[in-house]
Amino acid sequence: MSLLQTENPVDGLRLATIDDTALLVPFINRAFAPDNYFKRTERTNPSQVAEYLRKGFFLLLEDTVGLLGLIYTELREDNRGYIGMIAIDPDRQGAGIGTRLLQIGEEFCREQGSSVIEISVVNLRPDLVAWYQRKGYRVVGEAPYTRPEILILPCHFILMEKTLAPTPTGGTGNPN
Repeated sequence: MSLLQTENPVDGLRLATIDDTALLVPFINRAFAPDNYFKRTERTNPSQVAEYLRKGFFLLLEDTVGLLGLIYTELREDNRGYIGMIAIDPDRQGAGIGTRLLQIGEEFCREQGSSVIEISVVNLRPDLVAWYQRKGYRVVGEAPYTRPEILILPCHFILMEKTLAPTPTGGTGNPN
C-alpha cells in the first residue's frame, strides 16, 4: 500500500507539480520567514522550486482551508533518501503537522526503497537539531552552507541521518 495510492491514501496528500510553483514559493517563504534572519534573501524562488521538482518531490498536505504544509523528499543513491524544507502554515503551527509531515516523508522514501534518511539543519537552529534527535535522527557530520553569498551571519549545516525500519511489504514503487 502506498501513501499516494487510492487503496490507502493519506487524506489531502498529493505530489506537487510544476504548476504548483505559484502556490509553493509564497507558502514556503511565509513559513520560513521567522527563521530566515541569517540570510539576505527569502527562503526560495520559482527557479529554485523548479530545480527541486526536477530532483525530487514536494509532498503537499491539504485540507478544506488550503495548504497545511509540505515536505521535500529526494531519492538518492545507495538506498538513501533526503528530507528537507518541512513548511507548515504559520497560522496552524503547533498542532503536530510537522511531525506528521516528517512521518509522511519518511514513509514515502521507504516506499521508494530508501533505508536511510539524510537531513541537513543550519547550525543556527539548535532547537531543530534537538527536535530531529527526538525523532530518531543522529548527527553524522557538518557541511558548509551551500550559498554563502546570501548569508548575513556565518553558518554551516549539521548533517543528520536516521535508519528506517523496513516495512513488511518492502514496497519499491515509483511515484511518477
